[in-house]
Amino acid sequence: MSGRLKLAWTISGRALVFIWLPVLAVTVAHFGTPMEHEWLHDVLRRLYYIPIIVGAFLFGLRGALLTSLVVTVLYLPHAFWMTGPHAHHHGMIHADPTGTANKILELVLYNVVALVTGLLVEKEQRARRDVEQKIVEMQAMEQQLVRAGRLQALGEMTAGLAHEIKNPLASLKASSAIIADEIPETSPRRKMVVILQKEIDRLAALLERFLAFARPGRLTLAEVSLSHAVEHAVALVKPQADVRHVALRVDVQGPGLTIQGDPDKLAQILINVLLNAVQFTPELGQVEVQVGERVLPHGSFAVVGILDQGPGIQESDRERIFDPFFSTRASGTGLGLSIASRLIDEHHGYIEVKNRQGGGAEFLLFFPLAAAG
Repeated sequence: MSGRLKLAWTISGRALVFIWLPVLAVTVAHFGTPMEHEWLHDVLRRLYYIPIIVGAFLFGLRGALLTSLVVTVLYLPHAFWMTGPHAHHHGMIHADPTGTANKILELVLYNVVALVTGLLVEKEQRARRDVEQKIVEMQAMEQQLVRAGRLQALGEMTAGLAHEIKNPLASLKASSAIIADEIPETSPRRKMVVILQKEIDRLAALLERFLAFARPGRLTLAEVSLSHAVEHAVALVKPQADVRHVALRVDVQGPGLTIQGDPDKLAQILINVLLNAVQFTPELGQVEVQVGERVLPHGSFAVVGILDQGPGIQESDRERIFDPFFSTRASGTGLGLSIASRLIDEHHGYIEVKNRQGGGAEFLLFFPLAAAG
């Protein structure tokens, strides 16, 4: 089956129009040109080079070599059909009147030109693909820098805002405790005080999450096995996944990968992204977690891929999902991915996100390998 696919280009429309029809036309013209028109035979011989070069540009080395092989097979009978004095008696088929040495040289050159042109074209195509890949990676890094700058600015603003809210919130909590002591437990008003205290505690917890985003804490670096960190995070998220009837499947392709990181912060990164995937995956769906290694031009990375089966991410929201307080869920705070992005920045890694072909989103977490420094 793979062999058929590799040869499928030979019967494509482009091959037919730009290679085989020109080769056939030159061959027919060659055989039909009388021997006395030696100059025309010289022209037609050289016209074979055009489809050979076109084959190289369209299909690379294989296109050039196959075209030169076909040209060689077609030209051989014409070159050595009959070169004697009675060659002109053979109907409408005429031999090439050029000398034998020239014909052999032409046959050799067809294949040499095919080889050289094909190799040069493939080298240029590889260089172009490398440049395109580097451009994509540079754009990803640029987006990461822009995102980091935006998160830092928002973090500073959030820290100031949280500080201003924290003091009056503490006063409200103390006041509610005093009021609770003054109101008997049997009083109907006691219920209102309990509600007030619960809401103040909820606001305080939310404030702590804001401060966790705003304050870049110190990292306690150690060599961490990424597969163990992933398994630990999956175990912590599994109860919430079970409640939503979402399966978690882990595929570790690099069990020995180690990175320099803070174990607690790494767990926070993985848990935040995993929870996001679980929350967007419908019931009876599946979240895949893949661990592997990638060698990129700017370094070697351990990669954790987290693939959900949710609705995917709109193009306009691709970068906004990492902004604090932005969430496409009604009950979301918009801090989970923001905190994950900030923490992975502190580990000198980065996050990429894209939509899957079959539906859902794919988050790729890149961490520099410990061996790469």
